[in-house]
Amino acid sequence: MPLTRPAALVALLLVVPVLLASLARPAAAAAADAVAADAAPASGSAIHEVLDRSARQRLAEFERHRVAPELSASLQADVDRIMGQLAVRPDLQLLVVDGPFHAEMLAGHVLVVSASVAVLPEGERLFILAHEIGHAAMGHWGELCELYGRLIPGEVRQDLTDAVAPQLGREASVLVHGHEYAADAHAWQILRSLGHGMDSVLAALQVVPNMGDTPTHPSTRKRYARLRLVGENEPRSAAIRPASP
Repeated sequence: MPLTRPAALVALLLVVPVLLASLARPAAAAAADAVAADAAPASGSAIHEVLDRSARQRLAEFERHRVAPELSASLQADVDRIMGQLAVRPDLQLLVVDGPFHAEMLAGHVLVVSASVAVLPEGERLFILAHEIGHAAMGHWGELCELYGRLIPGEVRQDLTDAVAPQLGREASVLVHGHEYAADAHAWQILRSLGHGMDSVLAALQVVPNMGDTPTHPSTRKRYARLRLVGENEPRSAAIRPASP
């Protein structure tokens, strides 16, 4: 695929370990880090308190890098276009930050995006944003929290989290892989409704390609192959507003 972005930015995109320009800190990884970081001092705390506290701390760090409102206007316009395609609009806020290429739905309701996303071609940009909004529209953060709550139902202690870590890792990986496929399908249907084709999807997936499966993401090849099979009635994309006759 020919690259039209500045060479320096392309190099940056290829080395930053994030999802399809999306989860630089995937939900499952962030949750696991929260447990590891807070296990010792959080005795007596429930897992949901630990996850919420970790999310607040990360949000506070992102806030330190918030860009001026005029620099986020174009991305806000993109988000508004995407939200206009949804039958049910999730309650979320956009936070545009300075720094390396990044896009993430934090704690299910804060869309954190680096200002560099705005330089991508429209189709790629919309796919990346719609993918993240899909995580919010389909309640993926809540599902992940439910999984943690089921396997760590009481207080968060190192001995308890160590005991369930292998099972939690396996189940969380299966869950978030499904989330990625679902968010891709959600974004693809929005992209079609806005007049873009599969070429924009492929280009977006290649922004930060994932050559093999990871605990939090299927490979880029698998994601693209799955999207090629998505039909008009993809059940996990039910949040999309039906097309007008």
